[in-house]
Amino acid sequence: MSFWQNVVSELEYRNIDRKKLADEAGFNVSNISNGIRQNNIPSADTAYRIAKFLGVSVEYLVTGSLDSNKEPNELLAEEVLKFQKFRGHIDILSSLDNSMQKIVINLTKSLAEI
Repeated sequence: MSFWQNVVSELEYRNIDRKKLADEAGFNVSNISNGIRQNNIPSADTAYRIAKFLGVSVEYLVTGSLDSNKEPNELLAEEVLKFQKFRGHIDILSSLDNSMQKIVINLTKSLAEI
């Protein structure tokens, strides 16, 4: 996958819209569609701001790989399986108002620490 396809996948995974990313990272939202269509990579500073906002590395956005020991397709397949497994829960969480979402997220974080 290309840089922009990885960005779009990460946006979908995190349920963030393109406009919010563009606003936060300081570029025009049309750059995403143009980047996908032209298969290009943004400037280093824009790529850095995007990665920082998404909480991933620039390397991940460029290569699609979080683990240098795994192939990008293998890693993507694992992420897709996780997403499919929890999609119903994500939909339920998305339907809650913000305060309830925070409660559920904090509860799951607390449970993970046990």
